[in-house]
Amino acid sequence: MSPSPLNTSTPRAPRVWLLEDSPTEALAARSALAPMCDVTVFSDGAVLVEALSIQTPPDVFILDRETPGLTGLEVCAFVRGNAATAMLPVLLLTSHQRAEDVIEGLGAGANDYVFKPFRSSELAARVLGLAHWSWRQREQEALSNAALNTTRRSLSDEQARRTLAESALAEVRAAESRAWNSDQRFRLAARATQDAIWEWDSQTDTLEWSSGGRDLLGTLENPRVSRQDWWHERIHPDDLATVRRSFRDAIAGGENLWRSSHRFLDARGTWRDVEDQALIVRDGAGAVVQVVGALRDVTARKQLERESHQNADFERQLIGIVSHDLRTPLSAVLLSASLLERTSLDEAQEKRVRRIRASAERAVRMIRDLLDFTVVRHGGLTLHPQDADFHALVDAAVEEVRSQAPGRVLLHSWTGDGAGTWDADRLAQVVSNLLGNALAYGDPAAPIQVVSRGEADGVVLEVHNAGAPIPEDLLPRLFAPLERGTPHRENRADRSIGLGLFIVRQVVQAHGGTVSVTSTAEAGTTLTVRLPRQPPASPPAKPPG
Repeated sequence: MSPSPLNTSTPRAPRVWLLEDSPTEALAARSALAPMCDVTVFSDGAVLVEALSIQTPPDVFILDRETPGLTGLEVCAFVRGNAATAMLPVLLLTSHQRAEDVIEGLGAGANDYVFKPFRSSELAARVLGLAHWSWRQREQEALSNAALNTTRRSLSDEQARRTLAESALAEVRAAESRAWNSDQRFRLAARATQDAIWEWDSQTDTLEWSSGGRDLLGTLENPRVSRQDWWHERIHPDDLATVRRSFRDAIAGGENLWRSSHRFLDARGTWRDVEDQALIVRDGAGAVVQVVGALRDVTARKQLERESHQNADFERQLIGIVSHDLRTPLSAVLLSASLLERTSLDEAQEKRVRRIRASAERAVRMIRDLLDFTVVRHGGLTLHPQDADFHALVDAAVEEVRSQAPGRVLLHSWTGDGAGTWDADRLAQVVSNLLGNALAYGDPAAPIQVVSRGEADGVVLEVHNAGAPIPEDLLPRLFAPLERGTPHRENRADRSIGLGLFIVRQVVQAHGGTVSVTSTAEAGTTLTVRLPRQPPASPPAKPPG
């Protein structure tokens, strides 16, 4: 059912303020309401609250129940606690459909609920209904005020004073009731969180703590304390000056948020890592009206971060040992094997020397792959591009692999212009890893086809081998780290550690290119690399996963 059109007596479209941190859902809500409403979108609850102090309030609030920072429920409570907005209608958007969630939202002061995913017609109808209700309330209030003014004028001065006194008394009682309800909701919310909630009184420079955060605060005889004395007792001496300065600068500088990370002395006398965050509410002139904050214990998280850093440092040290203490003796083994190959050896001795050299070269490749894997994990590859001919780079890499696999046939063909700018060593590593994969998993009796092409928008490299196809379940994660080929090849003496294709993808992406694979029983397996002729000015964003 489509929403009812606006009443012809309505002077304008309803003004709606929407709090929604999801761009997709905000767009959907705006699209549903735009034909009949003037919609303003806020992604942050604190910004919306600030806007109330400097802009005319809307006709209807639509608040996402859960948003980063100030949630929709907290903004709803603020709206109800503000005399200027206490009677404005509030509609909550939420994906929670439990009865207790609805009760909590209505208890916070919401007039209505719409569940996600919502129907556009339902959202528009509920918003228009709330807007019309709000207008009728204001019209009735205006009529009542007009009637009251007429009555006052017709009454004697004494009766008018009595009426005004009664009206003022009723307003005071209503304001007290709203203040009590708002304070009660605030204290209930504080009890539901593990954070310690506090409010700063700028007139007395005192902090009033809520009932939350008992592990941090313990049981306070008086929840109102002197800020200066409290901070001096509870904040670590090495952090105190920084905390004081940042708080003073935030208050004086016109900021709306204050954040601090420091060490805090809990009720048991233990120093804990905490994060302190406060919302600073100001009036139209920029003066501070209210400051409410939350103190959160992040000791466990900080400990995990420290352990993670220590593990990373250990890993880097270990890789440094691998780089130096393993590659150096392996280089000596390779050099000795090369020298032995030049001497007069019988057939059995030559076979043993070749085996030594092949094993040492494989170990060097494994170490290189491990080092590159660690480099990628700790910040990405660094390129050293220079002008080069792509076909010549590929041909040199093919020739090097051909010399290491004398019993296999490797064919290289090329077409088009191969000029461009690349990191030659890294591209040689790409070709070597692709050929190593083809040699390990391809049909030993079939040649490996290597094709390099120059195209209008870049260059292409294709490495094809015949043989059993790559299993379908392995294809999506073929370029992931520590993945290897088909299980029946696991017993090969020359198997890798599963980083070759992962490093291929990292090097190609660092050049701004792509790598893909096709594999069938009939056509064989082809890995295709596409590269621009110039690498990007900055490294591309790291892909997820």
